[in-house]
Amino acid sequence: MFAAGAEHQCRVKTVTGLLWRTAGVEQLLKLVVIAPLHYRPREGSRLLYRRPAYLICTDPTLDTQQIVQNYVWRWEIEVNFHEEKSLLGVGQAQVRKPAATQAVPALLIAAYAMLLLAAIGSGVGSPAASLLPPPKWSARKSPIRTSTQRLIHELQAEVWGRGLGLRQGNFSGFMTRQPLNQKPEKILPSLPDALLYCNG
Repeated sequence: MFAAGAEHQCRVKTVTGLLWRTAGVEQLLKLVVIAPLHYRPREGSRLLYRRPAYLICTDPTLDTQQIVQNYVWRWEIEVNFHEEKSLLGVGQAQVRKPAATQAVPALLIAAYAMLLLAAIGSGVGSPAASLLPPPKWSARKSPIRTSTQRLIHELQAEVWGRGLGLRQGNFSGFMTRQPLNQKPEKILPSLPDALLYCNG
């Protein structure tokens, strides 16, 4: 299966021709059991194993590798649901009309989809196309998937950047060839940083 930017091997076992009372007598099922994956909590510790995964497929003719791959890709859908509810507030519309209660979630989901498509088209995930430098606390290695919070920060930088007076380049005179003052640079509170990096 392909996940996290690389291909992984996993042991599976399949049982076909199964019946389930809830699905009905005429519905044949295929059971796929994925062996538990081993992991180490820290370097040098003993191997631990997670629980096995059980997948029930209603199409017994479907390829086992395709079933497992679709199961792994399902995680991206769960991430989308989480971001739509936590970051965009889908389902928490503060409106008074019943028609607006149904229209607001659809509008937010459409805006979320357009944000992801615009990020793919513009290549915002690459450091060269990013307007904002990464925060100091973030990992130095670039993530495989750009988070929605990062995309929102980039969108705010494009919309508000000219009004806030953001400029490209270094924030201090580190790269200049002139002799600099040896005293440490005082970092003052910055309104653009407070607006563009806030997660509220």
